Amino acid sequence: MNAKPREPLARRGPLARRGSLLLGLASVAVICYQVGRLLRAERVITGGELSLPLDDSFIYLQYARAIAEGHPFVYSPGNGPTTGATSLLWPFLLVPPHLFHLGPTMAIAWSLALGVVAFWASATLMGKLGRTLAGPAGMVLAVALFLGNPYLLWGYMSGMEIPLYATALLMALLLYLRECKEARFPKLRWCLFVLAASRPEGAALSGMFGLAMIGARWRASRSAKGPRFLSASLLLPFAAAAFPFLVNLLVTGSIESTGSQAKSILSEPHPDVRRRFLAESPGVWLTIGKAYLAWFQLLPDGVMMPQFAVPSAVALLLFAVFSFWPKQRPWADGRVVFLLAPAAFLVGSLPIAWSVHCYRYQQGFYPVVLACYAAGLGRAALYAWTRIPRKIGGPLAALAIALPLWALLPSFARDMNRLILFYGHNCENILNQQVKVGRWIDRNLPRDAVVGMNDAGAIAYYGNRSTLDMIGLTSEGFAQVYRSGIGCLFERLRRLPPERKPTYFAIYIEWFPYLKSSGILGPEAFRAHLGFNTICGQEDKEVFPATWIDVARADSPALSHPEAAGMRIRDSLDHAWLEDESRHEWSAFGYEFNEKKRSWETRPTQLLRDVLRQYVYTDRPTRPVADGGRMVFGWERFRVSAEPGKDLLLVMRTDAWFPNRLTVSVDGARAGIWTIARSETAWVEPSFRVPGRLVTRPRPRIEIRRDDPKDGSDYAPFHYWIYQ
Repeated sequence: MNAKPREPLARRGPLARRGSLLLGLASVAVICYQVGRLLRAERVITGGELSLPLDDSFIYLQYARAIAEGHPFVYSPGNGPTTGATSLLWPFLLVPPHLFHLGPTMAIAWSLALGVVAFWASATLMGKLGRTLAGPAGMVLAVALFLGNPYLLWGYMSGMEIPLYATALLMALLLYLRECKEARFPKLRWCLFVLAASRPEGAALSGMFGLAMIGARWRASRSAKGPRFLSASLLLPFAAAAFPFLVNLLVTGSIESTGSQAKSILSEPHPDVRRRFLAESPGVWLTIGKAYLAWFQLLPDGVMMPQFAVPSAVALLLFAVFSFWPKQRPWADGRVVFLLAPAAFLVGSLPIAWSVHCYRYQQGFYPVVLACYAAGLGRAALYAWTRIPRKIGGPLAALAIALPLWALLPSFARDMNRLILFYGHNCENILNQQVKVGRWIDRNLPRDAVVGMNDAGAIAYYGNRSTLDMIGLTSEGFAQVYRSGIGCLFERLRRLPPERKPTYFAIYIEWFPYLKSSGILGPEAFRAHLGFNTICGQEDKEVFPATWIDVARADSPALSHPEAAGMRIRDSLDHAWLEDESRHEWSAFGYEFNEKKRSWETRPTQLLRDVLRQYVYTDRPTRPVADGGRMVFGWERFRVSAEPGKDLLLVMRTDAWFPNRLTVSVDGARAGIWTIARSETAWVEPSFRVPGRLVTRPRPRIEIRRDDPKDGSDYAPFHYWIYQ
């Protein structure tokens, strides 16, 4: 029972090398077979044309083309520098076909070829990791589980940065396990720069590796021949972690990438939404854990299927147990994973839609999880083979390897077939919607057209026009605006300089409520419809010419105000224009309604809700005015510029959807009641006079409060003009 292992894992004889070679050849055969099936299914479904399964994949190709043209980080002409490519390094790897102007098909083929190479490299690294962590059994299991996972095949062939990130992470983990004993880390410290540049998660994990390296160096420095503990090389992992953020700062002036601004919960502009999401984060982490246990096969509401979850849980439990027991362990210490996994869970949960597209935000770390599965089972097999009498240990070792594969392989085969078909339909969707729209734009629109769009990838790549990404991934300054709401987006659009104002829009109209009724969209010029949508945001992508008539003149009162006789406009606040709201320190508050409790919350919170409307004034029914505003459920506060001691007249543009009785205060002093009657589908401009004795300083704070902030109604200010 206490016999030592017959073959230390550090030593590899001819038999072990021959086994590795055979496994490598088998891996190449499986990869060629599965990739061949994938591409064959795609060509059948698309009618022979090569595409990619995600529009975001073309964002990388467009950034790569920009690099080849000599303006890296500038997505299309007219845009400022942006960091919408989630990976800093991946676009540079996609540059070669663009340097030689080989065209989109060859660029797609190059992207897929990189995915295939990375797939093989990751499989090789999985084998090395499996052997390091659990011997030959771990090696076989790690490679089998990796190659058998259909989601990873989809991810590696998606044209995204998943293969780069996953391969760099596997390499970093393997180097750490090989170098942690001497703790000098000559290769790992440089590999971490590649990891950090592969994805934001890679930057976070580089910092975690840095902490692990410090711990390993401390342990090694205590031995007689160990290295010095204090060393500048220990700072390199943290330099690697900071590297992508420094690049963001140099390129855009912000450490946060524009991709993160558009997708991360940390950039959510609505405080109540951000707070609610962060409060629910533990549940998200749990669901990510369930997804890993269930091989991404979660039922609705995060329910796990036992045939996936039970073997996975057993394997992880064995990995954890054999990480601490027995004291003399023949396998490498893989407990660094316990440090990496929480960081990966945390960062992977930050995107608002963290589970979309076959869990693509979670796929990069998943091979490490599979390595742990394989190590848990492989360690059990190795322990049984070396520590238990052969008559019992041999069958137990075989059972530890064969049983999970026997249980999972039928499901793997079924899901592989399903994911291959899914991939083909994804490619067909992108080809017949985004690519189709881009080609139409290239054939039909003027060369100086500016196209406002969502889905910034293939439309820009094939359209060859200046673009404005209204989601904010690839156009500077639009991420926060879009996430603040359609009213805020409208206010930003109408203030763009003429050369940057969209002349056409290529959008999902449902993503931009009220934009069509605002009057800036002309008659539909083109539509790309999907009969069977598997991956796109909507079935129809529509192209509209832009019309800006009746939009620009929304900044002045439209009605005469005899009550302002002798006064002039001293200040104005345009709601939903973020810069103006910030300048006036505007904010709005209210009470959230708890759907579960069916009651109003007791504590107020910031509720920043926008609105976009187009109405006429009753005295000019043929001249509609579009304006963005805010819905105030409880009360709002803002500062204005004023001359102390003079009466102040507030004039509000509103749609008066509800009748309201408002209490107005100035610097905490009650100024009176402002009654606003309901309007019938027309703009109104009610006014309220503040006595001069209440205006005691140049920047008084105005507060306007509804009588009942919990009645479900609101009032909607679109513009304030301050007369004195």
